[in-house]
Amino acid sequence: MDLRTATARPTLAAAEVAALRAAGVLIEDPRRERPRYFDGRFLAARDLIRDQQYILAREADLGRAAGSGVAGGLEVSRGEGDRIEIAPGHGVTPAGELVVLPRAASVRLGDIPHAEQLSARFGLGRIAQPPLRNRTGLFVLALRPVEFTDNPVGAYPTTITGPRTVEDADIVEATAVVLVPWNDDGAADALDARRGRAAATIFAGDGARALSSNVLALAMIALQNNVPVWIDTPLVRRELGADRADLPGLGHAPRALRLAHLLQHQLHLADALAANGGRGFAARERFALLPSAGPIPPGMIDVRDFTQRYFPAEMAVDLSIIPEDELPALVEESLSLPPIDLTAAADTLESTAVLILAPVPRNEWRAVSARLADRLRALRPAAINLVATRKPLEILQQLRIPRALPPSAPSDPVDAEWARLAALPTLWFVRRRNLAYRDAFAGEAIRLAGLDRMDDLRPRLGGLGLDGALERVLATATPRAAVEVNSLLASPRFADSPALTAAAIGELTRAGSVDQAAVLRVAAELSAPGVGDGLVRLETARTDTAPSKTALRELASGEADWRGADRAAASASAEELAPLARKLLRPQPLRPPVTDTPPAADVAPVARTLSAAAPAASASPAAAAAATSPSGRRRRSAAAPPATAPAAPSPAAPAPAKPAPRRRKPTSGGT
Repeated sequence: MDLRTATARPTLAAAEVAALRAAGVLIEDPRRERPRYFDGRFLAARDLIRDQQYILAREADLGRAAGSGVAGGLEVSRGEGDRIEIAPGHGVTPAGELVVLPRAASVRLGDIPHAEQLSARFGLGRIAQPPLRNRTGLFVLALRPVEFTDNPVGAYPTTITGPRTVEDADIVEATAVVLVPWNDDGAADALDARRGRAAATIFAGDGARALSSNVLALAMIALQNNVPVWIDTPLVRRELGADRADLPGLGHAPRALRLAHLLQHQLHLADALAANGGRGFAARERFALLPSAGPIPPGMIDVRDFTQRYFPAEMAVDLSIIPEDELPALVEESLSLPPIDLTAAADTLESTAVLILAPVPRNEWRAVSARLADRLRALRPAAINLVATRKPLEILQQLRIPRALPPSAPSDPVDAEWARLAALPTLWFVRRRNLAYRDAFAGEAIRLAGLDRMDDLRPRLGGLGLDGALERVLATATPRAAVEVNSLLASPRFADSPALTAAAIGELTRAGSVDQAAVLRVAAELSAPGVGDGLVRLETARTDTAPSKTALRELASGEADWRGADRAAASASAEELAPLARKLLRPQPLRPPVTDTPPAADVAPVARTLSAAAPAASASPAAAAAATSPSGRRRRSAAAPPATAPAAPSPAAPAPAKPAPRRRKPTSGGT
């Protein structure tokens, strides 16, 4: 690159240009011609205009290279009456032109000139018909880049005898708000039904491309006598560069279009439920095309016989569970599949499988899974007896007298759990792939947490004084429950907190007979966000103390109110933690470790020797002489406590001397 001219393109000589043209390898673009300036050239207005047109063409080329769409802002909302509010922002049209709204705009739909309306099928142009005072139908609200001349000044004559004129001195670039009529079938149906057909046209075949490339679409609006009935932004709005983020040739449509279909379905479903008073409806009543994933209205599954009435009867529908934090990943994966055409033939719908998902919080996942015999339950269509939807084999089987389906037993805990999940208001559906696969596993997997700490569990509980409480829990637990109990208490969260360990044992003690479901329920409660944080604060309030064994046994017995203390300690200040800790944990000071201490068997003789030597050192010579006399020895031996066991002599110490023979007491005299 030449830094002096700021260009990286080489300049060809005239002979080289002629040779390349003759060879047919020189491709010229007439839009990219600009004037060449040199000293002595006569300049006219057309030369400077060509210079500006060249710059505008290059800017448009750069804009198309990055994609079209909204770069930021430009949200559309309903105002008062027939007004529409547009937030400030900017974007790029498919033609590469930049449109900018430097400030918010409040537009009255009746004030938009009809001459500025655009045709969705035939591009820009004035419509040769009288303006509509009361517009009704579907329209696309869009922004159109325009320019006009302004600021007139006096112009000098171009000839000697010519007069002076007045010309506009500036070209002003601006953005105009326009309404594009959406050319659908024009049926006099309800606007909501036309909304579903417009969504099918746009998302099944990318019908938004029918809009002119010179406008930036912001939202589709349904008007009834110039009053907006609904505003659907995801139908036509696309973000800048979103269509460039998809892999070429993979997927049914660009990712931006698939994501917009999901967002539009959520908005359309919410508006339909509000218009229907919150009551559910069949999908065919409102939608002609469903995205490959999305929410469903509540109450679409009859928990008495587990039938569904949202999807067509020909489709295979199953109910399953999923951790709620994994739902976005599964929805993203399902968006790569084509949408569900509800107007397709019965054979096409029979080859379409849908999975309804009940999101479960992560801390409740294991408990919910344990209450279900299987994580998948088939749902039958509510209109299974319709003749038009039966297969030939089903028609032959139904020639006998039909029998009513027995309702599910409410006493069955598995059906009761499925009924609870089916009644959740946050159910989602995803389209399933038609793959021939089956499970080839034999047996059942059991998850064990804290395997590296399992060997330290019993010694740790013994040091806390909780080994007896654990044995009482395991005595009433099933084998599967015992494995879950050991796995729970050996997990890092409980291994690092004696108070949480005691609280878990206390909850299991209060459960009575402990099965796997009870253990999973306790694990879900103690693993919930925020639970146990207060107990940890009480334990770590002072590093030189530890919870007493008595307090831990009370927690393990299930009698102490650890939940109230946990909530209070979670929000307590540092000064308030000490009274709470004394009330619940009754902390004891940690004993410092003792080093270089002789064994207990060696300490006792040394102490007895020192205690015996102390009075001997302080006694007088007369007392020492009396102590060595035969009578003194007898008194000392009578006052000494009897020995419990003879001490083994030390190998380094000399053997004890034999006692002297007793001497007879003299009859008279002596001392």
